[in-house]
Amino acid sequence: LWPGVGMMVTSSLTSFAFSWRSVVAAIRGTGRKRQQNIADATEVDDGGLSRAWYLRALAVALVIATVAQVLIFGISLWLAVFAVFFTFLLAIVAGRVSGETAITPVGPMGKVTQLVVGVMSPGDPVGNLMAANVTGGAASQTGDMLHDLKAGHLIGAKARLQGLSQTLGILGGALVGSAAYLVLIPDPSRQLLTAEWPAPAAAAWKAVAEVFSEGLHAMPPGTQMALLVAGVLGVVLALLEKLLPERARRFVPSPASIGLAFIVPAWNSISMFLGAVLAVVARKVAPKWSAAFLIVVAAGVIAGESLTGVLIAVQKIFAAG
Repeated sequence: LWPGVGMMVTSSLTSFAFSWRSVVAAIRGTGRKRQQNIADATEVDDGGLSRAWYLRALAVALVIATVAQVLIFGISLWLAVFAVFFTFLLAIVAGRVSGETAITPVGPMGKVTQLVVGVMSPGDPVGNLMAANVTGGAASQTGDMLHDLKAGHLIGAKARLQGLSQTLGILGGALVGSAAYLVLIPDPSRQLLTAEWPAPAAAAWKAVAEVFSEGLHAMPPGTQMALLVAGVLGVVLALLEKLLPERARRFVPSPASIGLAFIVPAWNSISMFLGAVLAVVARKVAPKWSAAFLIVVAAGVIAGESLTGVLIAVQKIFAAG
């Protein structure tokens, strides 16, 4: 667990550091001139949300997010309020970096929040996890939403209607997703972080929260050195990915992938490796077909396995009843 987490965290933060110009520009708002030039060169979307409706929705979201943290998770009011307002800063950064690089920095956003909350409220793992979840989750959704709006703009969709569809999708997705989660994992405390449900993202968040709540002395013997070595290696690989020329960069292994392989069971890593080999072969044999359909086929395989797993779980429930 710890070498994998260390490598993923350090490599993500190192890669994120290379976007410092985007971060500074986002905070200082120096991109207004460029945005104005883009707006002048493109058709104005008259389907946007009015300022009045935006402010009302914003106020409702602020209240709900704060109250939910306090009532459901027992987080102190000041920490809940801070998490919500800190979300604005990281959402601006995530949106800017995502727009310029096409990659939403979900991992770094969450770890930055965990670091800040850990310093402000030490010894509070629940507050560390949930406050960071509010901030990191909202920031990552900002980047994803911007990509959706861009795609909608390119095909002539109205931003207001996209927002409405997103809201309905959030409601339906939350209900269906939560129901499916309860069907698949009725006992999370025993089922998660096992060979069947490794939950690598949850393991990384849990590990970082434990460090901030209990300190490095609570780690198992030997893991501190493993964490240090893997963390340094993650920084080195991330630097090589950014600094080497394109031809040499292709041979640098992905530190995020290596770190993930530490956490998930071996059969997951072997399956990903076989999929990558098949993708390489497909690109060599049928490059045009691969460019058009390879991602779609991969997404279909992932979705098909997930839906089949839900159906099998539902079938078992009915058989047991």
